[in-house]
Amino acid sequence: MQFSRYLTYSKSDSAYRFIPWAIKLALVAASFYYIVSKLIDGDVEISELTRQMKQPAFGWIVAATLALMLVNWWLEAKKWQMVARPFKLLSIVQAFKAIVTSVSLDAVLPFGSGAVAGKVLSLKEENRNNVLLPVVLAQGLQSFWTVVLGSFGLYQLAQLTHLSKLYTINLWQAGFIFLLGVSVVIVLRLRSKWLQALSLYSASDWLRLAGLSFLRYLVFLIQLIALAQFLSPEISLYTLLGCSTWMFFAKTIVPKPGHIGALGIRGASAIFFLNLAGYPYAGFVLATFVLWIINLAIPSLAGLFFIKELHLTTDSK
Repeated sequence: MQFSRYLTYSKSDSAYRFIPWAIKLALVAASFYYIVSKLIDGDVEISELTRQMKQPAFGWIVAATLALMLVNWWLEAKKWQMVARPFKLLSIVQAFKAIVTSVSLDAVLPFGSGAVAGKVLSLKEENRNNVLLPVVLAQGLQSFWTVVLGSFGLYQLAQLTHLSKLYTINLWQAGFIFLLGVSVVIVLRLRSKWLQALSLYSASDWLRLAGLSFLRYLVFLIQLIALAQFLSPEISLYTLLGCSTWMFFAKTIVPKPGHIGALGIRGASAIFFLNLAGYPYAGFVLATFVLWIINLAIPSLAGLFFIKELHLTTDSK
């Protein structure tokens, strides 16, 4: 069985396969138009931002953010080691190669499949397709924290838009119930062969994966807050936390093609939030751009060197 079959469309779907891409491209185009128009209307002080970026302290912050980028992908590599362990023991170097390759593939493959494909296709064994469901569930744990912690940003957004009285749903519970329900539906529809793979993991394994996912989220948050506080010192820490968690939430739930799309969604959602709060947003948008380069662009380029090591077919016996 070939994993590549899950990344392709059947001929009967050929007339419709470009519809999701058209929708995504339209959303990205709208996002970038919104960003540019707001930055122009906001009369951005480019000279002030340039002056701040020339300060030695900014270089130290970027260096610290780069160091945290390595921590971020090391945590993701540890997660992949744990998921792959029942099928193959991976060194941290092998796991790291698979992770950065996943980042490269995620820039071009639809529906976030690159993040899954880069890991699964790095395995050479015949039973690698059995690891598909555990990989997807591990990815879901990362999204779970993004949705749950995004409730803080949504709460602030509800207050800013005077919708706080309508904000009666506990998003911590609603997000958990929603993701749990989706997981149950997916599991019930999967073949028993894949379900058997889940029995290879203990409850403590999933708790550890959830903990590593939470630490990754904290790394993202610390990186963005450090950059944004330096470039936008006039914005309070409370507002920065709300804007950051809201931005990560929006990036997760809004469909976008590749990393460029993610950049557009980040900038547009941040501007929307800060504009409602009455704060200047140019510095925060610049911080999201710097973080995008560090966390996605650089690893994507690194991953290109390892794509050739992927195994696109399963060896048969």
